[in-house]
Amino acid sequence: MLGTVSFGLRFVAWGIRWTLATIFFMGVMAAAGYYVFTETLAGGQHVTVPNIEGMPITKVAYLLADQGLELGQQTQVPHPSIPKYCVITQRPAAGRVVRMGRKVYPTVSMGADFLQTPDLLNKTLEDARKELAQSSFRMGTVARIPSNTPRDLVLAQDPPPGADLADQGNIHLLVSGGSAQPSAFMPDLRGLSVQQVLAMLAPYNVTLVPSEVDLPDAPVDVVLNQNPPPNTVIAEGQVVTYQVKPSGAVEIPDARYKTTVIHPMDMDFDQGDVRVDLLDLRGNRQTVWPPPTLETTELPQHYAAGSQIKIPVTYVQEATVEVYFKDTLVESYYLAGGAEPIKRRITL
Repeated sequence: MLGTVSFGLRFVAWGIRWTLATIFFMGVMAAAGYYVFTETLAGGQHVTVPNIEGMPITKVAYLLADQGLELGQQTQVPHPSIPKYCVITQRPAAGRVVRMGRKVYPTVSMGADFLQTPDLLNKTLEDARKELAQSSFRMGTVARIPSNTPRDLVLAQDPPPGADLADQGNIHLLVSGGSAQPSAFMPDLRGLSVQQVLAMLAPYNVTLVPSEVDLPDAPVDVVLNQNPPPNTVIAEGQVVTYQVKPSGAVEIPDARYKTTVIHPMDMDFDQGDVRVDLLDLRGNRQTVWPPPTLETTELPQHYAAGSQIKIPVTYVQEATVEVYFKDTLVESYYLAGGAEPIKRRITL
């Protein structure tokens, strides 16, 4: 009898030990599985991106490697004050928490790098624009004066040919307005029909741009207001705008072109990192991205590399779209006559 009781007690103790061992084993396996799962999901350890702005690029590689990060592709741009080979900006920004092994892309100063301006004298305005579109410079303002030389021939440029100018600097042109109609006084267009206005201004060789309005009780298909105002001096090639309330029954010719510039970003970026400007024929600048008509809360705050910025623009004759990353020009597109945008070369 005592042997049977002893055997039962030993059996119970043995069962308890195996139960505890099984629970312990399952706990270890669960913990290991959770660790593997979280590490796989998280992609490994995380580190804080150091501030490398202002540092020589030779030291940046060592600092990033010490932090478990890699040095990504460099973008080189001229800078008037930051020494050559020092970092101007970085992405991701300093203080960001990223996975270990992440690449950090620096924008590095080339110093106050200056280039020599091309000789655009005695070239047509169209040829000058094409040459600048393929150069390291941008078209500045264009002014016309009466001249016996052919219309749109470049008479002068500022800076002059061979002058030192920073990369992406503006070259301003003075071109011939021709002698057939050097200047005239702006007629009063108010109250005239659109067809009358087109016929009246045809000899002046100006660009007419309508501004459609919807004013209560206003007459339709006639000019309500104009710019420049009556009796002011106008020149050939000038843009003349007028207000009109269209009825829909009469065609309103429009010299404006509409297009969408699509720019792919090759890096992660935050909404505030990128700005896109539209420059018209006279050099007037307008920021078109982020869209000014939207609240910033309506747009994503962070974009992954490869994201496309789509910028719908409206322009007259010609324009330039400039894309800036942290106030550094990274791309430029030339627009003319409704044709496809032409990407301009940016010297890096």
